[in-house]
Amino acid sequence: MATVDKVFRALGDPVRIRIVEMLSANGEMCVCQIMEELGMTQSAVSHHLATMKNAELIHPRRQEQWIHYSLCPEAITEIGLAFLNETVAKLSSATDGKPCDCE
Repeated sequence: MATVDKVFRALGDPVRIRIVEMLSANGEMCVCQIMEELGMTQSAVSHHLATMKNAELIHPRRQEQWIHYSLCPEAITEIGLAFLNETVAKLSSATDGKPCDCE
C-alpha cells in the first residue's frame, strides 16, 4: 500500500510532476512517448517511473516490447487527501479555530 512518505517523495521531483501532468492529460502513455516528451534517456525516465511505481502512483501495462503507464488516481486521492484532512483537523484543534496571524 502507498504511504504518505512514498507519495510525497515521488511527487517531490519536477520531472515526476511533469509525468503526472502528462499522464493525467493523455490517460495512458508508452514509455517511448514519455521519453520523447521529456527529452530524456530511457534509463533516466525508467528511474523516475520506478520511483512512481514504488509509490503506487502509476500502473504499468506491457504491450509487446513497450510498457505503457497510467495514473493510479486512488493513491493520489486517498493518500493526499487523507494527509491534508488530518493536517487541517490537527491544525484546527491546535489553534482552537482561531485565525492564523500569518500575514
